[in-house]
Amino acid sequence: MDTESHKTCTDNSDCFDADAVCKYNDVFHAKVCFCFSILQPVNEYGECISDVPPPDKMNDVFPVQPLGDLFVPADNNTIPDPKLVRNETVPLYKQSDSMSDQLTSIQIFIPLASVLFVLLALFLIVARRIKLCKRKRRKESTVKTTEDEQLLDRMNFVNKNPTYFLSPHDGVKGRKFNIKDIPSEQMKIVDVVGEGAFGQVYKGIYSAEDGSEIRKVAVKVLKEGVSNEVKDDFDREVEIMSAFDHDNILKLLGVVTKGLEGTPYMIFEYMLHGDLAELLRHNDPVMRKHSDDMILEKTDLTDVAIQIANGMAYLTSQHFVHRDLATRNCLVGDGLVVKISDFGMARDVYTCDYYRIGGSRMLPVRWMSPESVKYGRFTTESDIWAFGVVLWEIFSFGRQPYYGHSNEEVVRFLDEGILLQRPEECPSTVYHVMLGCWKSDPRDRLVFMKSHNHLVDYSKTIMRSAHMQSVNMDGEGDLIAS
Repeated sequence: MDTESHKTCTDNSDCFDADAVCKYNDVFHAKVCFCFSILQPVNEYGECISDVPPPDKMNDVFPVQPLGDLFVPADNNTIPDPKLVRNETVPLYKQSDSMSDQLTSIQIFIPLASVLFVLLALFLIVARRIKLCKRKRRKESTVKTTEDEQLLDRMNFVNKNPTYFLSPHDGVKGRKFNIKDIPSEQMKIVDVVGEGAFGQVYKGIYSAEDGSEIRKVAVKVLKEGVSNEVKDDFDREVEIMSAFDHDNILKLLGVVTKGLEGTPYMIFEYMLHGDLAELLRHNDPVMRKHSDDMILEKTDLTDVAIQIANGMAYLTSQHFVHRDLATRNCLVGDGLVVKISDFGMARDVYTCDYYRIGGSRMLPVRWMSPESVKYGRFTTESDIWAFGVVLWEIFSFGRQPYYGHSNEEVVRFLDEGILLQRPEECPSTVYHVMLGCWKSDPRDRLVFMKSHNHLVDYSKTIMRSAHMQSVNMDGEGDLIAS
């Protein structure tokens, strides 16, 4: 090959074509301009032109693998050659058969899972609709009850309701009861005070065996043929009542184990004026019939409330829950002495104050706290609520709470938080005590001793006011006389 047909050079500046570089050639034994794009020296005109196919068609003729990223020219300068960096026609990687299989599996699984999810959702919806339809048909086949009755139905599980209920405190365990057994010969039945489905309350005369004592008593007698449940309540009442010793709790004097008709008696102290509810109604200024009836002043009403609060504070200290506190279950004796009781006859004598659902007990819903109505829960706090209602009774002169409304409506009122309004003649101080007893959260209710203290303070205020008024009137009388 002739060197003259090729362009010789001394350095790269002698090569006119941009793709040519000056490089020593062993064939020509001289430095020539060499075209790396076509892998041969430049032509006689110094151009890189050849019959070899252009770079973008070279792979069609023969495969070319990348030669590297760098080219080292003759002058030892490292120059990157962009045309040799990467062959764009050669794929960077080849997809394996296993990866292709995985992609195919995913493409099949996702639609299949979606279809299964939709089918499961449809199945659950259909199953729920079928269940609801069955429930609806079942309800239609039974007697429908009101919402209020359903609330009261929950109370069927409430424990037996004797006169009082032992609250769950360790302090009452091991309590001993001293019950006096009175021979039937020492008792004389006089008049019927009250009568119900399970028994009667009589006025009687008790005579000591040696004749040293003769006194009026109240006698509670069970009727013949009563159920074992009633007998159990009677026995439990005897045990519990015999444990009490307080001025504002009715005292059990003893029992007659077998009376004239073979049934047991409970002997209580006799209270002259009977139950407080009846006494209050006789003294209602609007309803008073006789001029010689006892007139209860505001100071008397407050004193009655103080005594009941005192008695309930005692019951609380003894870990007892009454569960049926109301003016009908408070008896009044000489000197307006008030004693808390429950002869067990109130459910029969005052039937309109109790509400029976199905086979459940008669329930005094107008005196019950919301949690007692909803859940059958009786606690000291539910007694506090009832005491607030008792205060309302006292200062409304024995009117029935929520009078004019049905028992079902009363249950709804309790559920919605609707409270009794302040009676016309009720002092604001006393009404605030009522509201303290009717807090929706049982823990926030006014404890009995605090209610007692508030009422005592109010009573003192009334007495001071009456005293000052009396002094002023006496002063005016002296001035007139002079």
